[in-house]
Amino acid sequence: MIEENQLFYTCDFEVRDTEIDIEGIVSNPNYLIYMQHARNKHIKALGIDFIEMHKEGYDFLLVHTDISFKDSLRSGDEFSVTSRLELNKIRVIFYQEVIRKKDNKVVTTATNTVVCIDAATKKPLVPEKLKKTCLREFL
Repeated sequence: MIEENQLFYTCDFEVRDTEIDIEGIVSNPNYLIYMQHARNKHIKALGIDFIEMHKEGYDFLLVHTDISFKDSLRSGDEFSVTSRLELNKIRVIFYQEVIRKKDNKVVTTATNTVVCIDAATKKPLVPEKLKKTCLREFL
């Protein structure tokens, strides 16, 4: 679901049995997958298509994750992943939370830093399309 301010996005999920480990909780790497999916949907909701950007010579790379696990999800839990986007000179920073719906508890928080590189020069940059989209949201 896209919010009025498109720099904030929420994506809903349900835990699948294949994501559970021997302890009966979601395996840690799955939280990163949930967040990646939410980031991709967030960017797409802003009108930016990763495939088109790649064809235009831009690739987005996750360069840093700072994640905190506060609780665990279990099979069948419904949850949301929030994503708040912030741009700086060469980075796109996503502040994300995984929130269990039944008790509205934040189970995981993360700051995910993404850079976009120009495929030809291999130099980081923020594409004009993304700048324009995000600047429009601040006005």
